[in-house]
Amino acid sequence: MEGKERDIRNLLTLPNILTIFRLVSAPIFLLLFFGNFFGGHDHTLRLALCLLLVAASEASDVLDGFFARRYGQVSDFGKLMDPYADSAFRLTVLFSFSSRVASGQTGDPWIPLWTVVVLFYRDLLTSVLRTFAMKRGVVVAARTSGKVKAVIEAAGIIAILVIAIRAELRHIPFDQIPMLFAGTPLAKPPAYWIMMVVMAVAVWSGIDYFWACRRHMLPTADEQQSQGSPEVRGSSATSVSGPEQPGKD
Repeated sequence: MEGKERDIRNLLTLPNILTIFRLVSAPIFLLLFFGNFFGGHDHTLRLALCLLLVAASEASDVLDGFFARRYGQVSDFGKLMDPYADSAFRLTVLFSFSSRVASGQTGDPWIPLWTVVVLFYRDLLTSVLRTFAMKRGVVVAARTSGKVKAVIEAAGIIAILVIAIRAELRHIPFDQIPMLFAGTPLAKPPAYWIMMVVMAVAVWSGIDYFWACRRHMLPTADEQQSQGSPEVRGSSATSVSGPEQPGKD
């Protein structure tokens, strides 16, 4: 019993609680964004609460790492769940944006769905690369490109929500917000160009992670030799299905 209580105390550190908060924030955002709770000014109030929730989530992302390093509370849970919580929350927000219809006439969403899919694939690629590295006993540290991507993505989400709230306060439909580059072939809504910037940074970050981790995806000389030996090949297959697999530690 004491051992379980100690494990719970070790899990429920301040950095881990902040990470769990981001995980819980994702479904709360969905309820606020698509729900109908507050009567006449429901939509504007819900968007404002969504903005506050996003700001709180992004602040928790900064603070959990700070507290973990400051008080020596870095944990395996935090290492695994922190990037997952970041991705889960931001993708939940962006997929919500891509599901909200901006124009009843054309059916166009706030942001193109394909841009969010690109961000999803980038995060998936990064997770796969980390898994390959873990199999080699290598922990892939956060790279500068990843930090820049996180900041730009968070700023883009906040900017889109601010644009939507201003449009609501001015009683302007989202699809009638003035275009950027109006009168040119590049004329698109502000949210579109915000996502282009976010997507470009995300693609650059994904390429950077892939290039940094490329050597962990190729078999080492020992692995190539073991693959040529039937005896070793059989023993290595056993170890892969055993408790040393990534994610089962």
